[in-house]
Amino acid sequence: MPQVSKYSNAQIEKALNDVLSVLQDQSATIDFSLMTLGNATSHVLNQVPSEQRMAVLESFVKALKQSAS
Repeated sequence: MPQVSKYSNAQIEKALNDVLSVLQDQSATIDFSLMTLGNATSHVLNQVPSEQRMAVLESFVKALKQSAS
């Protein structure tokens, strides 16, 4: 079942386009892009309180797997 976001599609698309634009400006390869996005994800997850971090991570991984299918 798809999750309903509290953010608008326009907000999400704007942020995504900004991030992808930076990677494109850097002529980032796929592996560099994935490493950079992975590091950014880790940075964001480390801001989540430790007692909630695994639940947030599991939810994120599940959503990532579903979007890649």
